[in-house]
Amino acid sequence: MSEKPKLNFKFRGDPKRHKERTVIFVKSEAIQRHLVGELVSKFERRGMKMVACKLIAPSQALIGKHYPHDEAWYKSTGTKSYQGFIDRGIKPPGPPVEIGKWTRQKLIDSLSDRPLLAMVWEGPHAVDLGRKTAGSTNPLTADIGSIRGDYSTDSYQMSDDTGRSIQTLVHASGDAEEAEREIKLWFKPGEILDYDLIDEDVIFKMDWGKVRKRGRKK
Repeated sequence: MSEKPKLNFKFRGDPKRHKERTVIFVKSEAIQRHLVGELVSKFERRGMKMVACKLIAPSQALIGKHYPHDEAWYKSTGTKSYQGFIDRGIKPPGPPVEIGKWTRQKLIDSLSDRPLLAMVWEGPHAVDLGRKTAGSTNPLTADIGSIRGDYSTDSYQMSDDTGRSIQTLVHASGDAEEAEREIKLWFKPGEILDYDLIDEDVIFKMDWGKVRKRGRKK
């Protein structure tokens, strides 16, 4: 047996500190295309754990809370859209804040009163992995292998021409703080389950799956 390396590295000793929760929606356009099973399996194969799930038809009031009436949100979202118009050679229809308000209203119109599968997923780096699995919000630039890169044919050009929000198939929380806010908005504490998956031992423990007794050498 080779000699173990001598290192001064200090292990933090708590891999579960990386565990997060994130909100994932399967949107109504994905439900219409019978993609629920396909999309859920993407997150399962990531190694994430579903801890809450329900099919609902949210009201405009609920979607309005999800995308808050907030000046900072309008400016951030509107600035991206404003630049997107310029990049496509189109004169922006107004200043960034007004474009942000217009975007929010389109989202409210597209998501309310239609079936939506709301879920909470848990696991190491769940927020970042959830967004990576979903892919870029522009399907034309989303990586192949991501949900939007594999399953969406929509574009900002098409959504602008029809006056609707872009069909991104799924929603994934933007960061850990946003995820916790969305969890409290969409789920009651009793709807979120606390349970173990067998494969969590593989992620969070060292001594798993070892052979108990080796066979005799011939």
